[in-house]
Amino acid sequence: MINQVIQELARFLGLTFEETKQRVEDYNVGVMARDWDDSPPDVPEDVENFYKRIDHYLYELIPWNYANDVFNNRVAPLFFYHNRKILELGAGIGSLSIALQYAGNQMTYCDINPTLQDFSRQRFQDRGFDIPIVDSMIGLCDFDMVVAIDFFEHIHPDTLPGMLKEVAAVLKDKGFLYHRSNFGQQDIFPMHYDHSAYFNKLAKDAGLSLRENGDLTKDNESVGVQIGIPVVGDLKDSIFYSFIGLKKPPGSKLTKVRDVDVGLARNEIVRCLEKDWLFFMDSDQTFPPEALNRLLSWNLPIMSGIYFKSPGNPIPHIYNYSYKQDAPLYISKAKEVAVYLERYKEELSKAPAATIIPARREDLIECDGVGGGCLLVHRRVFEAIGDPWFECAKNLHMGEDFDFCRKAQDKGFKIYADPGVLCGHEQKDVIGHQHFLCWADPEHYPYPWGEEVDGTGRWKVL
Repeated sequence: MINQVIQELARFLGLTFEETKQRVEDYNVGVMARDWDDSPPDVPEDVENFYKRIDHYLYELIPWNYANDVFNNRVAPLFFYHNRKILELGAGIGSLSIALQYAGNQMTYCDINPTLQDFSRQRFQDRGFDIPIVDSMIGLCDFDMVVAIDFFEHIHPDTLPGMLKEVAAVLKDKGFLYHRSNFGQQDIFPMHYDHSAYFNKLAKDAGLSLRENGDLTKDNESVGVQIGIPVVGDLKDSIFYSFIGLKKPPGSKLTKVRDVDVGLARNEIVRCLEKDWLFFMDSDQTFPPEALNRLLSWNLPIMSGIYFKSPGNPIPHIYNYSYKQDAPLYISKAKEVAVYLERYKEELSKAPAATIIPARREDLIECDGVGGGCLLVHRRVFEAIGDPWFECAKNLHMGEDFDFCRKAQDKGFKIYADPGVLCGHEQKDVIGHQHFLCWADPEHYPYPWGEEVDGTGRWKVL
């Protein structure tokens, strides 16, 4: 096996097998120690940059992963697990990710070093594995396990508390962190930080509980979804029936905030968040029963359904922005939505405003801004942003929902809309997909619910 990996590395480096094997045999741990001691990193950014630039692990990890009993003993218990969604931190040359993928698990590889990422990508492709490669935990969630072998000793003490909170955020309830960390041997490994005196305390503060075998589990009661409804005035029958009919995961909870500015209401709802997911349902909308489960199915940290502006032109409330005179100009992604809906014109001609139509992952629309009326957000997004999450930005002509979107993007999160989750938007009447199609292409969708324009057979939306 070790010769096979050396051959893979030789192809990656463009060297002969003999040259590569010699590099591996000549390498010793003192090389990295000297590199560290030559210019000892101080602040967290220096430590991160050190591990991003070195290529020593290309040579060190081959014998460590494939010819070392200590490593084999550390990872042996992992092979009792199958059909799990697992994130590996500090995944190096991808050896453990490959082995656990072969064992029937769904792996995600995480490492900050671009060279190690590229070599691992080659190894995954050689085996026909579509293992995602990431350099941070931003945007990840709902893992059964996080695996970290010889990882945490390389994390700067100032970074560690936030890192453990990130681990807790990506785990499912009852999921666990499997870590084997060498907090000693500073004489051989000066890059090792000794976190032994406080590691478990920091893990507990992050929401992880210590098990007898040393694993750390996420034991809180965050299963399910919290549904937040900002309510102004009387609660309309339409939102009441939509909430009653909405299919909800077990353990879901409702939070209503009444008669305050919508931005303040959304902030208060977030402050009350007890679950892993928050689903905003605006009180002037109607929702298909499968809306929540459909948005959850994509397992993305920020997902919106589609609803249409009312009053005014019924454009979809999903946008890209550009800048005009140093101010954001938001442009609706109406064309993308229209092209998608065109595929289902027959089904939609008879469908209510609140309906679900099929969508594939490639149909999801990435956005810069979405309305908050049908919006699903994972709690780790709120934790990354911090209070207040929603503000009406002064002099920028944008509401609290766009403000939230910009803050989320600044933290590295992407925003998507599912064009197949269609909601109604109630003003005098319920505005939906048919109004949008009539406005977008009146020659082909002349639905007779507006005023005829100049005897042309076209209709304008009221």
